[in-house]
Amino acid sequence: MKKHTTFKVGGNAACVAMPDSVEKRLALIKFLNENKIRCYFLGNGSNVIFSDEGFNGVIIKTSKLNFINIDKKNNTAQAGAGVLMTSFSRMMRENGLGGMEFAYGIPGNIGGGCYMNAGAYGGQISDCVLSVEYIDRQGNVRTVSRRDCDYSYRHSVFMENKWLITSATFQLRPKDKVSMLSYMEDIMQRRVEKQPLDMPSAGSSFKRPRGYYAAALIDECGLKGFSVGGARISTKHAGFIVNTGSASCADIVALADEVRKTVMEKKGVQLEKEMIIVK
Repeated sequence: MKKHTTFKVGGNAACVAMPDSVEKRLALIKFLNENKIRCYFLGNGSNVIFSDEGFNGVIIKTSKLNFINIDKKNNTAQAGAGVLMTSFSRMMRENGLGGMEFAYGIPGNIGGGCYMNAGAYGGQISDCVLSVEYIDRQGNVRTVSRRDCDYSYRHSVFMENKWLITSATFQLRPKDKVSMLSYMEDIMQRRVEKQPLDMPSAGSSFKRPRGYYAAALIDECGLKGFSVGGARISTKHAGFIVNTGSASCADIVALADEVRKTVMEKKGVQLEKEMIIVK
């Protein structure tokens, strides 16, 4: 699974499937249910790590659901779950539709973004979502409106129920292309300057605790550069755990647990992992 995640760690899965239509996904889920075969729904793998023992089941990826339909009359756009958020943000700018600029540079795709309510630089998916289409665990295609997505910070109804998102429709607004481009370039520049984009990671490793910033707490505890095996707290941004080249899932988990323990002891703040660990 190291080939399917941005952290580049994880053992083997029994099978990785990439159906290119909702119909094929329905047929596959029905087959897996009937034969009691375990499965896991995976987006771009940018916030997920798999155990070193791998996954005894079928991974269903959304990467081939990569369509975008724009309705300029109503200022809406529908995107398949496999569309990268950076690509979607860029296309919305090209069409003068504002609202998704914050997503420029986020390494996940639309499905994963809607699943965890991804966000950055003051914006989040839930700010723009109009509705989300998904397949439930019984293999039924359903659509849910934003108000029923149960969105909060890095949380959604999809996480609670482990549903497979197939597409999402966004409500946007007309906006000047030049100002959008300027803002997006500024965001990207800040990412390049502050984040260890040259090393494998899962992005921010910890959720932002109320009233604090995880990176600042970790830095204040003197943990920048602290490592376990091939996993290390980035010396560039303390909120990132990075793979120096030989990290295992066990290294990453052990490092994250040690960071949480130290921050709790020294600062009295409980950090929560943002990355999802699949066993």
